[in-house]
Amino acid sequence: MSLFDNYESDFQLAIQDAKSKLSSVPSINDPEQRKSALRSIEHATDECLELIDQMNLEVQNLPSNQRSSYNTKIRQYKSQINESKNDLKKLLDDQDKFELFGNRYTDDDDLQDGQRKQLLSNNSSLERSSERLRESQRIALETENIGGNILNDLRAQREQISGTRNTLLAADGYVDKSIKTLKSMSRRLTANKFISYAIIAVLIILIFLVLASKFT
Repeated sequence: MSLFDNYESDFQLAIQDAKSKLSSVPSINDPEQRKSALRSIEHATDECLELIDQMNLEVQNLPSNQRSSYNTKIRQYKSQINESKNDLKKLLDDQDKFELFGNRYTDDDDLQDGQRKQLLSNNSSLERSSERLRESQRIALETENIGGNILNDLRAQREQISGTRNTLLAADGYVDKSIKTLKSMSRRLTANKFISYAIIAVLIILIFLVLASKFT
């Protein structure tokens, strides 16, 4: 089983746990138990996001022609997380409303209604800011990993270029040696030709001397 499959299996368990707890929260009447359940759902959702990040990293290491089906799965999983986060946000807003106003809240009190809306708006803004921060952290992590992969690729390419350069230098040295050897052989061949011509000339002279001695 690949690392992607392991992360996918863990994701399925975490998202099912989050959905199960989301469906059970409305039936919890005890405030402390309710808050504990909400924290547990937040933890499960964060775990799902971390697993998505890990799956994304694994897909980046796959050949480009194999990534399409995995990216489709990841998009589906992100959609499930967004649904759970929306349900969780509604429950958190209800929890904030109850904690802020409790039984003192009435729809007829305009002042309290304005305060409630303002506080809930502030809470929503804080939640959105936290979400943007988490998203920025995920992007930073992904960018860091991509940068690390690029540096590794560049390092490998530099080593390949260095190896090629060393090979070319060695080949250049062999060519120089070959040229020197050929020049040396050429000089020896020329010298051997002159020696051969000299021997032939000496033999001819000796032949003429022998013939001349016979006729004298």
